[in-house]
Amino acid sequence: MLTDELLNYIFDDQPHLLTQSMAAWLASSRRFTAFVATFRDKIRKKRRATRDDESLLDLRLEWETAFLLLQERTLSLVYEPQPSRQLRGPDFAVTYTTSITFMVEVTRLRTAADPELTQGLMTERVADTICGKLVQLLPQQSHILVVGIEALHLTQSDLAAAMLRIQHRVERNDTTFLQRHQLRDRADFFRHYQRLSEVLVRASSLPAAGPLVVWVNPQAKYPLPSKVRTALYRSFGG
Repeated sequence: MLTDELLNYIFDDQPHLLTQSMAAWLASSRRFTAFVATFRDKIRKKRRATRDDESLLDLRLEWETAFLLLQERTLSLVYEPQPSRQLRGPDFAVTYTTSITFMVEVTRLRTAADPELTQGLMTERVADTICGKLVQLLPQQSHILVVGIEALHLTQSDLAAAMLRIQHRVERNDTTFLQRHQLRDRADFFRHYQRLSEVLVRASSLPAAGPLVVWVNPQAKYPLPSKVRTALYRSFGG
């Protein structure tokens, strides 16, 4: 399909907040255009279900992540590889060359509406957001969580310290914390936690700018091979 046909199909030939971004990505990447053409029904369905401005910004970050990943020639994507036994799965299955597949989930921390948010509270919210995604992680897979923040003022050490505090809460059997994230007990937490290979935190403003803050899970059962990690970071400009 031609670019104009794809845009008309996805946005029902109507003005839309995301049209300009999508048009720019389609115009600059044949691989992204092929991806959108392949998954146009899912993309249109998700766009139709997303109505408020904050959710639209979440969706824009998700689509931009696909665009960035596809700038790396060694990576290919499947959009929303939903497992039949689970209501919600990861956003993307990403294959490196033809041999290694890992999952990518994208989320955005909504901080614009909270101007009094301190650095410490923002770091805790990032960690809480990560924990909220654990139940979506599939067994026997590597998982990467991409977190977008409007204004990125976060360091590697901030993120590592926040993740360590989470483990300490779980080890103290903080049942309120576990129940909030739909986890039964400590064993259930660590079962899901070990499926998380890495967290990438980046600025969600477009175009993407600023450093890529990375946390690699030392307890991951399925860590990314170094060559895959290099390709992944390169796609985000890291």
